[in-house]
Amino acid sequence: MARERLTPGIDEIRGATSPGHIHRVKRFRDARKRIIGLGPQETYDILHPRDWKKKPAQGEEKANQDLFREADKIKENALNNPKLYEYWQHRFEAQLPTTRGSKPDPFALYDPHTGTKKRYKRFDAFVRTMIMQELRYARQNPDAEPPFLSKKV
Repeated sequence: MARERLTPGIDEIRGATSPGHIHRVKRFRDARKRIIGLGPQETYDILHPRDWKKKPAQGEEKANQDLFREADKIKENALNNPKLYEYWQHRFEAQLPTTRGSKPDPFALYDPHTGTKKRYKRFDAFVRTMIMQELRYARQNPDAEPPFLSKKV
């Protein structure tokens, strides 16, 4: 992935412009569908696509994929429950940079580029990441009680 700077007359390019090049700009929206952030202009050059049959995921990569899959299933079930949806929505809005007086979520991942905890702009990504954090915590500390999924909401 490369980040691009376009000439001043062009704001963004989206889609494929030539074989092997894909352009995009992410738009982040809140619950009311208002745009709360824009990602950078990005270009993907597809040079050497992976052949998953010849070289499947193994070891740590496979474990991370399985953890992501498990967290995504839990996220789907949680967001279909009205009480849990409200709980996650409240936590998400509390960490948004556009919310006045907000702070990053205490369980958010650390961003080495900024030196602070991450703030998420996508609701589904926020919920999945927080669930993955708890699953990782539970696997590393099997005797300890998980911090937030086990709470009764």
